[in-house]
Amino acid sequence: MLTICPECACPYDGDLLQCPECGCPNDKIDSKQRASLRHQAMTELTELNQVKEQLAEIETDAQMARHNHEVARSLIRSLKRVFTSCDNFSGRSRRSEFWIFIAFNVVVSIILYIILFSSIGRDYITISAAPTEEEYWHRLIHSCLSDHLIITLLILCYLLLNLLPLLSVTVRRLHDTNRSGYWILLAIVPFFIPEEVGISPYIGLLILSIMLLLDSTPSNKYGKLLRLQS
Repeated sequence: MLTICPECACPYDGDLLQCPECGCPNDKIDSKQRASLRHQAMTELTELNQVKEQLAEIETDAQMARHNHEVARSLIRSLKRVFTSCDNFSGRSRRSEFWIFIAFNVVVSIILYIILFSSIGRDYITISAAPTEEEYWHRLIHSCLSDHLIITLLILCYLLLNLLPLLSVTVRRLHDTNRSGYWILLAIVPFFIPEEVGISPYIGLLILSIMLLLDSTPSNKYGKLLRLQS
């Protein structure tokens, strides 16, 4: 039903609270109807806001899913590059690529460690009761090779398969900081220094880790800094 506005003579829907042209109140609607219409409008507005919030949550979840998918793809690509380039000791590797590989191996090593010592179980009580460190390692190695040979071999195979990729990506990471790959010897040489010298064998690992944490140099004698492919 149409209503004629007394102010501007504009016809409009009689259920509206006011004229859409001039804003003049609709006198034909009593206070009860006004309250009902206002309540209906507020309800519709609330429902609309709820729908908007739900759509925003769905969009946020979709963005997080896409982000997580891209992160997973990036991690897989980085690990794939390291393993497929295990025979490359002349190129460069970015800092992220190197530390993703290290983090992956730390996680896997912890899992393997838990599996191994879970399989040893009660035997470890006897092993840990060894009077000397030498006897401890002797009992542990004997238990691994005699009673838990399969698990021990699987762990050794994993470590051996990762040795060459670890060496190559470390050398390339040093190249990326404009340093020679021979700096990797810092992780090995200190362990052959006699204890009488008073130098901790882990000082070399510390210095090498600091080098590996340094940022890339844009261009050096080992080649240009290449962008990672998507």
